This record gives sequence, C-alpha cells and structure tokens, in this order.
Amino acid sequence: MANKAAASDPGIGNTFPLALNKPGKVIVFYDGSCPICQKEIHHYIKRDHTGQLVWDDISKNTALLDEFGITLHEAMRRFHVIDRGGRVTQGAEAFLTLWHALPVYRYLARTVEYFHLTPLLNWAYEHFARARYRRACQRGFSNTCAIDTKKH
Repeated sequence: MANKAAASDPGIGNTFPLALNKPGKVIVFYDGSCPICQKEIHHYIKRDHTGQLVWDDISKNTALLDEFGITLHEAMRRFHVIDRGGRVTQGAEAFLTLWHALPVYRYLARTVEYFHLTPLLNWAYEHFARARYRRACQRGFSNTCAIDTKKH
C-alpha cells in the first residue's frame, strides 16, 4: 500500500537540492488545524533541544510544500518529513525520519527497524490518517476536502 501511495505522489522518495532544504535540517510538515496533530507535534517540538528540525504548519502556509512538490491535499492526507539529504518521506517512514532526528526517540526508530515493524506501523498509520482526514472534512476543518475521501 505504501508503494501505491508513493507511486502516485511524484515528490515521495525524490531527493531535492539542498538549496531547497535548510542545510542539515529535517523539515516536518504538520496540520496545525488538527488538535491531535498539534498536540503530538508540540510534544516533539519540546524534545527538539538541538534546533535541527524545521516545523512547518501547512494549515497556515504552503510555500515550503510547493518547493518540494508536495500538494496541500497530499500533505493533509499523510504526514511528510524531509530528511537531512532533501529526500521526501511520508507515513511511517516520515515518523522514522523524525524519530531519528530526536535523540530521545532514536531508540524507538532503531527498535522499529530492527524488528522490521515498519509495515505494521505504516498499516496502523494509514488507518489513523484516513479516519483523521475524513473527520476533518466532516467537521469542515480542512480546505482540501473537495475530493471524494471515500476513494482513498
């Protein structure tokens, strides 16, 4: 399923010139209009003691998304993170990229990878993301709901 999503999203897995990326920084795109997402991202921000992450609220500004070829719709549907090399990641892989960048979470990323739990994490995330997006559309929180969410 992740491969199907990646194949339909031209930005996923592509590496962009570091001029687009903040050199050596990880860019985290999040939906600041989603209370659950906002709470989780705030949790991670408090643990970013090194300042190596750039936190981009896509509900307020999409300029950085555009630089990486990610549409607002794609970003609202799935969690996206740009790694230090300028590579676009999404879903479970995006969480692993984020966790590797936060010292307190590196052990979790390594554990998931060591035990080959990424497919399970991705499966769980896909179900959560689909339900979150559907709820956001029903409540009118997302301005990207013009598409038929039942197709996704």
